[in-house]
Amino acid sequence: MTTATWRDAVRWGALGGLIVVFIATIGMAESFDARKVIDPFLSLGYLSLLWVPMALGYRVSHRVVLEGTAPTPPGARDIALGAITGTVVAVILCGYILLIDAYNLREVLVNVTPTLGHYLTKGVGLPGGLAFVLGVGVALGAAGGALHLVPGRPRSLGLRVVLWILVIGLVELLFGSILREMGLKRIDSFLFNLDRTIPWYSAVAIGLAVVVPSVLLRGRAQAVRARFNTMPASGRRRVGFALAAAAVAFGMIVPVNFGPLLNEVLATVGLFMLMGLGLNIVVGYAGLLDLGYVAFFAVGAYSAAILTSSAAPMFTPELAFFAAVPFVILIAALAGLVVGTPVIRMRGDYLAIVTLAFGEIARLVFQADWLKEAFGGAQGIRVDPARIRTMFGYVLAGVGLIALIIGLLRWWAARSLARERGDLDSRSAAGAVVAVLGAAALAIGLAFPSFATWTARGIDTEQIFRFVLVFVAIAAFVSWRLESSRVGRAWMALREDEHVAEAMGINVVTAKLTAFVTGAVLAAFGGALFAIKIGTIYPSSFRIVQSIIILVIVIVGGMGSLRGVALGALVLIGVLGGPTQPGLLREFEGYKLLIYGVLLIAMMLKRPEGLLPAARRTRELHQEEFLQDAWIKAKADEMAEGA
Repeated sequence: MTTATWRDAVRWGALGGLIVVFIATIGMAESFDARKVIDPFLSLGYLSLLWVPMALGYRVSHRVVLEGTAPTPPGARDIALGAITGTVVAVILCGYILLIDAYNLREVLVNVTPTLGHYLTKGVGLPGGLAFVLGVGVALGAAGGALHLVPGRPRSLGLRVVLWILVIGLVELLFGSILREMGLKRIDSFLFNLDRTIPWYSAVAIGLAVVVPSVLLRGRAQAVRARFNTMPASGRRRVGFALAAAAVAFGMIVPVNFGPLLNEVLATVGLFMLMGLGLNIVVGYAGLLDLGYVAFFAVGAYSAAILTSSAAPMFTPELAFFAAVPFVILIAALAGLVVGTPVIRMRGDYLAIVTLAFGEIARLVFQADWLKEAFGGAQGIRVDPARIRTMFGYVLAGVGLIALIIGLLRWWAARSLARERGDLDSRSAAGAVVAVLGAAALAIGLAFPSFATWTARGIDTEQIFRFVLVFVAIAAFVSWRLESSRVGRAWMALREDEHVAEAMGINVVTAKLTAFVTGAVLAAFGGALFAIKIGTIYPSSFRIVQSIIILVIVIVGGMGSLRGVALGALVLIGVLGGPTQPGLLREFEGYKLLIYGVLLIAMMLKRPEGLLPAARRTRELHQEEFLQDAWIKAKADEMAEGA
């Protein structure tokens, strides 16, 4: 080993020691200990500590293979570096244990309980406990380094098995609820003990269920993906549209098997996904950093509440939900113009600061006592359940009107042709029949415009989830169509370089205002659904942290990518929960903002394009790497031609 590798191991070990001490100090390890992942071996509390030396032991011997150089084969050096890293982590943790044993740190650090040292040493006692911690750290670090010696395929399968066991153990509420709702109680009782933990034999069964299909179907997924990539663009669009339609249909049918908990979480995910799609237009497509996006969300919620509620303070039209939606869209578009017009010439940090101020101004306006007669002040507005009239009559009338016009035109054209020929044409009779049927449909539709009325209540999670799913599908379709349109290309040119876009003839003012208005309308959709879902809206529901979370969803998922926004909402909101909304992992309730921050920093450093980025955005962020690869390829081609 060289001096540099020793220093790398010590540096990574010191970082790991600080991470372990921080996790223990904030109380995360002890508070998670009640949640068993694999009974009786592993709890979530110890898992939050044990992953650190193993992950850093793997990372310290990770090599970046440069172009034109042969990779160094893995060997005992990797295990030694991992062991050194784990030793440094364990030494720092042992020093922390001695510190909390000698001094009462709870006066400064309230989460450092008197039992923390006993917990960290596994109840062995101080001398033996320190040796135990040191041995575990060395073993885990060496195991992380030894992963480099395992071939790629078995290592990938092993990591996949561990990941699935942890996922099923952590979100057992989700799997248990689905299995019980589907009548599969035997499978539920096999997977989980009475205390909802995974026994060792269930962990083995989960591992086999992951490994066997992966081995039998090896290469099939890559072949399907390669076949999809070789299809023409129109074919890929058709396949993607068909898959999206199937997903929406599946989502409309299966909520009855999800249970109230999962439907509630998915409805919340859908709301944030809807707002993320709107912010993705402003930030991802147009490149405008908007930190006051929650203002449009609040405008949509208050507009829907005032137009549909019978308890609105001053103005109570009591419209049905879909009758109020056009007015909500109009109000949101006006709000987008009001916010976008003053900031039209600002960019970057200045734009972020001004939009942040607009978000706070909106919340304070809705909370102000001098506007209490209009918006309810701090007491908010109670929202009635959404009354939805089935508009089959109007739809039938519209179809009938179209059929009547087409039938009359065809009848007139056929009659004129028959006069020229001097005989009757069968198309004349067909046109007359279509016109008569259209007139009948028009009359029936106008006579019975609404066949039924039903309500969607916030406590009915199935209805709310279907509601949100429909609006998300509409927003995703609109975003998808806008991306490749003339307006979408103008937004992307604006994002890459505003001055060049203006020099090329793009109306920068119109493009920016269009982005603000479109994003405001999608956020207003989310606000209207949010008002129905919770039943009462307060100004405190629209704090600036909502805008930050939505921005994190877009950044982590991938700016400019519809799939990325969906994945970001599922991971952040579905698993961890929103600012005030619970997720599947309720143990993380007090630490979600901390995890958001850590995840955002990690993404900015390691993967700034996001988890599922758009191809164009990836090329923008990694342009230097693409140019370097192109230069190396050109040089290699020149050398090959010279030879």
